[in-house]
Amino acid sequence: MSERASNGAGPDFTPTFRPVTQASHPPGMIYNDPAILEREKEVIFRQEWLCIGRADELPNPGDYQTHRIVGEPVLLCRKADGSIAAYSNTCLHRGVEVASGQGNTQEFTCPYHGWLYNLDGQLLGASYMRDSEGFDRKTCRLPTLPVALWHGWIFLSLNANPMPFDRYIADFDEKFGYIDMGKLKLGLKRDIPLRCNWKLMVENFIDFYHVGVLHKDTIGRYMKTSDVDYELRPGGRIFIDEYDAGSHTKDGQVFKEPIATLKDKPPRFSQAGVLPPNLNFFVRPDYVMLYTSWPTDVDHMVMRQYVCFPAHVRDAPDFPQVIADFTRMSDKILGEDVDMVESLQNASKARHFVPGRMSRLERGVQHYIRHNIERIFGGQQEGQAAE
Repeated sequence: MSERASNGAGPDFTPTFRPVTQASHPPGMIYNDPAILEREKEVIFRQEWLCIGRADELPNPGDYQTHRIVGEPVLLCRKADGSIAAYSNTCLHRGVEVASGQGNTQEFTCPYHGWLYNLDGQLLGASYMRDSEGFDRKTCRLPTLPVALWHGWIFLSLNANPMPFDRYIADFDEKFGYIDMGKLKLGLKRDIPLRCNWKLMVENFIDFYHVGVLHKDTIGRYMKTSDVDYELRPGGRIFIDEYDAGSHTKDGQVFKEPIATLKDKPPRFSQAGVLPPNLNFFVRPDYVMLYTSWPTDVDHMVMRQYVCFPAHVRDAPDFPQVIADFTRMSDKILGEDVDMVESLQNASKARHFVPGRMSRLERGVQHYIRHNIERIFGGQQEGQAAE
């Protein structure tokens, strides 16, 4: 049960905002209260830039994907001029989704009443509408969503006027732009459903406190220390410039040749970053790996995993074996994490659970948690102390 603020207005998060060696974890209600999730959808997911995929998933004009982001239907497509566009996937008649799944097409047809749209979102035809007074199909276009590309990654926003993307991505580009990821190719993409709140998996990926315990037989074997040097940036962003972890292989060594821009790095070179609201990013000499965490409901989420390799590795005849080996090790590591985050979700509702104190190894976790609390509840919490 959470502590109450002195004015009785809501939960008291003061213990979470103290310096980390004095702080406690937040009350479980931030992971299991449906009202908080609805608030997160509105003030976070419907306002911020969100990474939705790779440009090489849509290589040809007419290629398209559909998504539902916190219930909002989205249509992503490669236009005839080669640019990528995002639309609200809602017919201008009754709102039925004009496309489903993914594929290639030159026109989108609403399956309900047959309204027809081109790749620019322009309405081309609407049968039996000529005698509808004041209706002009030439002025009708699917609502356009802001979309941006960063080194092959596609970002979009459900907000018609989000923060300028260059400003949003600036510090991430400062840290990782040198990799030149636009030249990489997507080697693995998959969705993994989990029985926990979406925030728990983002927190787990930056919790190095658990690596030497939970992952002692996998990635923990190669890390010299769990006491990594976090760089905490405004807005809940976190960077870890370099640590010793290793690739997702049995021996921690690289699969094949490294990425060209990383060829001079040590074999177990690793970097990591967190880009709120829901993106975890990892660098290894031979691949980059990105995770996004999406809420399904307050107790369930979908984690999407992307792994990108150098083009010559991705296109080589032996790549199926490379990705099979990677997936086998990745599944083992993620399986260890999944059991824990699902247990954390259960504990968040336990009658006798009282959030415990934080370790100095949880500075990154605390930074991300505090950012989310400020976004959900507004402003800084009373009694907040600086790092």
